[in-house]
Amino acid sequence: MNHPFTIQYSGNVEACRAEARILRPSAQPADTPLAVVYETSQGFIVSYPGTAPAARPASPELDAAIAEARAELLHYINRKGEPRPAGITRAGLSLWLMERDDETVMGIALE
Repeated sequence: MNHPFTIQYSGNVEACRAEARILRPSAQPADTPLAVVYETSQGFIVSYPGTAPAARPASPELDAAIAEARAELLHYINRKGEPRPAGITRAGLSLWLMERDDETVMGIALE
């Protein structure tokens, strides 16, 4: 896609979902993302942390980054966190959320 943003994918164990954080090009890891994209049983959600709902940043480049994040999240088979495995540790849950349809987790093949 053609946009200047960085997209980070992670397993959010508190919310039990895989999500994409869209960051400014020069952002540091602890910076507040411009947008967070995730999927629930009701569909994709885009939130804008630190921004009032009516003040959503309008930008064709940000829209392109959101579209890219949605498309990439489709490869995470447990992205919605449903059904959450019983008795799983936080580390295990994070890995489970990040499992991809090519049978890898964070680029490492499952065996």
